[in-house]
Amino acid sequence: MRWTWRHPAVRTLVLTIFIFNVTFGAAWSVLVLYAQQRLGLGAVGFGVITTVQAVGGLVGTATYGWLTRRVTLANLMRIGLIIETLTHLALALTTTAWVAMGVFFVFGAHAFVWGTTSVTVRQRAVPTALQGRVGSVNLVGVFGGLVIGSAVGGALAQHYGVTAPFWFAFAGSAVFVVVIWRRLRHVAHTDEQEQPLDVGDADGGDADGGDLHGGPDGGPGEGLGEGTAQGRDEVDERLT
Repeated sequence: MRWTWRHPAVRTLVLTIFIFNVTFGAAWSVLVLYAQQRLGLGAVGFGVITTVQAVGGLVGTATYGWLTRRVTLANLMRIGLIIETLTHLALALTTTAWVAMGVFFVFGAHAFVWGTTSVTVRQRAVPTALQGRVGSVNLVGVFGGLVIGSAVGGALAQHYGVTAPFWFAFAGSAVFVVVIWRRLRHVAHTDEQEQPLDVGDADGGDADGGDLHGGPDGGPGEGLGEGTAQGRDEVDERLT
């Protein structure tokens, strides 16, 4: 936790994951009720929605290499946060199942692209010996955000209706995007000056943690550390 807090890029990444899982958890906590009451769908319709989201995830995974050859990682993260913010707005407004399914498809693609990008950035920034522990700090943000968001979403839906969590998610995400926008530039530049390990931190690698929205736990950057000057130069060239 000390290392994460001292590293601006990784700290920003973990805070972003935490906040966006609060908003995501609030909206998705009432997804079944939303599908029934807002979209008029039954059990099969809800299954179709989740399937469409999964298909979007497959498309996002299949096109990730193509995307990273044309868009910088910083811009991929910015675009993803905008997509997620607008997802909540679109679902708060629509009452049409087909429109909602299109939104879920796009969101599914975003979730897997974001997940791969965030893991790539984190693994390139964190020294090999701390990969597992920093990944665990990241997991605290992931599931801590979901737990808090789910409680908030349930309370909002109970008192203000099933779309209230989506309005909360949209407003919270929009505010945080504005606050974090410029700092995302630093998130993508993970070749900052190495920070020395604390005593007892150089005892070898650990297993890595997961990421946002249950996204993929690996990606093109999996296993990349900061071993040599040449490796850091290559990472810098790719990220910029």
